[in-house]
Amino acid sequence: MHKGISIDIASGELTAVLAPPDFARDVILDCLSHYNSMLYVSGNSSLVLPKFNRLKLNFDVRRAFTAYQLMQILEEAHQSLLFIEHDGFDDEVSDGFIEALFLGMREIARDGAAVIVYSYNMDRFMDFIVRNADRFIAARKVNGGFVIWDSGVEMFVHGNNRTLGDLYGQDHA
Repeated sequence: MHKGISIDIASGELTAVLAPPDFARDVILDCLSHYNSMLYVSGNSSLVLPKFNRLKLNFDVRRAFTAYQLMQILEEAHQSLLFIEHDGFDDEVSDGFIEALFLGMREIARDGAAVIVYSYNMDRFMDFIVRNADRFIAARKVNGGFVIWDSGVEMFVHGNNRTLGDLYGQDHA
């Protein structure tokens, strides 16, 4: 489905992604070809998971309805790629607990996994993640494609010929 070079989500890296659900789906599809196992964590309602309903993909899914359940899932995670879809628990947690969640995610990344924290909206939790993550990717839909901002690089990727590798060009290894 995605030919060419993809956005490189490196092992050992914590990446924050703020983008529409279609972009998140494309990131996951690209990552699945590079990692042995993936754990997808979502909360009460997922905007991304329904986009996979007709695709035959193999990854684990866990639901974290509260921040405390997310902490438990982080403690049990063993996959090489962890994708966390944040849909809000902003009001129920303190700043200290948000930092503890971040530190748990960063520890998983430092142990060699790729960790992606995704949200469609910015809130207090995502603000903390974005400010402290190793990398921040933002995308928005424009004219049938995406405008993508990745660590200072901005690129338009058209929807008809969309490969996330267009962000880096064909020479990126």
